[in-house]
Amino acid sequence: MPDSSIPYSIRVSPRARYLRFRVTVDKGLEVVVPRGYDQRRIPALLSTNEMWVQTALQRVEQVRRLQSAQATETIPTTIKLPCIGREWYVETIASRSRTVTIDEPVAGRIVLRGRIDDAEKCEAALQRWVMRQAHDILIPWLGTVSREIGIPFTKTAIRKQKSRWGSCSRIGTISLNAKLLFIDPDLVRYILIHELCHIRELNHSPRFWKLVSAYYKPYKQAHARLTVAWRTMPRWVG
Repeated sequence: MPDSSIPYSIRVSPRARYLRFRVTVDKGLEVVVPRGYDQRRIPALLSTNEMWVQTALQRVEQVRRLQSAQATETIPTTIKLPCIGREWYVETIASRSRTVTIDEPVAGRIVLRGRIDDAEKCEAALQRWVMRQAHDILIPWLGTVSREIGIPFTKTAIRKQKSRWGSCSRIGTISLNAKLLFIDPDLVRYILIHELCHIRELNHSPRFWKLVSAYYKPYKQAHARLTVAWRTMPRWVG
């Protein structure tokens, strides 16, 4: 690969021990290097890793196109929750109300009422609906998995996190991201097992991963799939 064929940025990281390539939707190709690294070596390494870089950039471009299409849709016409295999049709009813409310008059249909010309209010109403669904679906699911693998937890909470699917505190409180609703059920199960295992091992040591693999063997593949899943969240979810 010619050294000028693909634009890239360089980030010097005091924590990095070696050079690595990082491809993201926001920044494109970023080359992370340790302090004192000879940056003249980068073009040759890019050439050596041309196939991986090109494939990663193609995936990022696909995500960008998907996000661009979603951005033009202020209010979704349908909402799909892959984790339970259900879909809802979204209807809107305008009124003079200054707010936007949401209700589910019949199964498979939700209705937004009020200031439907206000995108922020509509998104806020949809996000409240998602949080309610997450409480109703994810918390009982965590309890079921907890009993199944024999690892109890203290309590749980539903959050809307930007970079974590879940977390576990030192006192055994498990927080779950409401966005789990938008991924495949086997990946949700992996996250639930992952966080429950943190009750026993509050780290990512070899002992922790051995415990995880006892209940979910393909955990390495799950990590790769979850990275892609982040990039396909509906824009309005926030």
